[in-house]
Amino acid sequence: MAFWGLFSTAISSVVYGIVITAAIMAILYGVLKALSDGIVRSVPFFITGVVMAVLLTIQCSLLVGAIEAKSVAGSMEIYLNQQLEGQQGIVGARDSQEIMNNVIDHFPIIGTYLGIANFAGHEISDIAQVMHDTMVDYLNTYIWHRVFWILGIIVVGCVVVLFFDKPNVSAGRRLAGVSRHDGSRARTGRHQRVSRRR
Repeated sequence: MAFWGLFSTAISSVVYGIVITAAIMAILYGVLKALSDGIVRSVPFFITGVVMAVLLTIQCSLLVGAIEAKSVAGSMEIYLNQQLEGQQGIVGARDSQEIMNNVIDHFPIIGTYLGIANFAGHEISDIAQVMHDTMVDYLNTYIWHRVFWILGIIVVGCVVVLFFDKPNVSAGRRLAGVSRHDGSRARTGRHQRVSRRR
């Protein structure tokens, strides 16, 4: 049962990660196309886009999973308080690991991010609050790391695409259009001069 719960959470995290990635890529496509239509038609754009999509999907999926794990922190604290109610004493290193293993058995997603625990020296009555605060602090840091990775991937991807952009292509097309227009005017002028001579 725990396996299927963790599996369904992983699948939902990946799905949400894909959705977030698609939204980010759509926004970037619109912004880059507004800057230069030639950018979104270049080979570097497609190659960079594929790499960015894969990396962003991974990071966004991990981000969603961490947010989901953080959302069960309150339930974990309530569960531990119920399990440890009435017990007194100081928690040792072995005891804290056993408590963590028990938590992971009931909340498998926590085991994805936390596995080893050492809360030795704390009162049993305080262990639920201590574990809750520790887990939330760790997951907050983990979430911000994912956010910075996502922003870094976006920035690097945009820099690479803009670096390989060829502005001379669009300029060349405009010059070619002007040349054709001037050529047609010149031919028209010659035709008029020949007609007047007749």
